Amino acid sequence: MRLPALLLAVAAIALWPQSNGRAQNRLQGLRGPGQIEASSAGASTSAGALDRRAVRWLACAATGLGVALAWGGAAGLVAGLVVAAGGLRLIARTDTAEDRRRRRRRAEDLPSALDLVCVCLRAGLPVDRALSQVAAVLDGPLRDDLAVVCALYDLGAEARLAWSDLATDPVLAPVARALARTGSSGSAVATTLARLAEQCRAQLQEEAEVAARRVGVFVLAPLGLCFLPAFVCLGVVPTILGVAGTVLG
Repeated sequence: MRLPALLLAVAAIALWPQSNGRAQNRLQGLRGPGQIEASSAGASTSAGALDRRAVRWLACAATGLGVALAWGGAAGLVAGLVVAAGGLRLIARTDTAEDRRRRRRRAEDLPSALDLVCVCLRAGLPVDRALSQVAAVLDGPLRDDLAVVCALYDLGAEARLAWSDLATDPVLAPVARALARTGSSGSAVATTLARLAEQCRAQLQEEAEVAARRVGVFVLAPLGLCFLPAFVCLGVVPTILGVAGTVLG
């Protein structure tokens, strides 16, 4: 009985909400009544992610349980826990297709969003108002990230605290660090964000070029596989047979 209890404990720890879940919960608690629909959509997305994570963790726990039962004894218990923990660690490092699509969408929307923020800042708006105006016209996962930051600004949080949840984000980390340093000075922020927008565009262009070159390699690979047997049969094999005939003759 102790083995299932331990495996269930591992699954429960793995299912504990991570940083993204905490940010989503903060967003749902900070949003006003006029944003109930967006909050419900965010809750559905969070619930779907939790369900997928639950399936993966339970699969790892079941695999560990099977190994433990097949092995038996104390060694089986240790082996089962090692297998379950190793599976959980591998899954934690693996992005799903939805995670990749979400990250890609955020990276594509970020340069345009930064340009809009710069326009608002140069028009005289403070940083929190500029972010709020831009978040209102965005459509996608980037809007939720900015909505969390805007809600924290509305509550009186400093820039460093408002961007703390995104300080390690793979897409928004440069923006979070820049705004946490520059504070609310519109001119300094506009210059910094404009430079970040250009860097993001350059990075997206570089990634697109790499993907295009990769497609070219994948297209030529089947052609090479088709010609390789013919080259071996018509070029290599006759040469080997001729040399072997000369040597053996």
